[in-house]
Amino acid sequence: MQWVMLGMKLAPLIIGAVQAVEKLFKGSHGKDKQDAAVDLSRVMLGVIEGTAGRDLLDDAVVQEAVRKTIDAIVAMQNVIATRAKEQAAQP
Repeated sequence: MQWVMLGMKLAPLIIGAVQAVEKLFKGSHGKDKQDAAVDLSRVMLGVIEGTAGRDLLDDAVVQEAVRKTIDAIVAMQNVIATRAKEQAAQP
């Protein structure tokens, strides 16, 4: 059950990191943006974990899960943007 709670805490951080990177790194694409979002997630999580003495994002398995979550968030954002453009183009 602790992992579910941890996932629930990480999700908003990852979403926030993706949104911030999308705004700040408009010229970058793919892995560069993903790396920036992972780094930003690490910084934000570091503030939270600092008092607990943990370093969750230094775990390779967790970092891979964060990358997959970022991919899923970006894919959903792309679908939403495409659908919005399609609807706007319809008479």
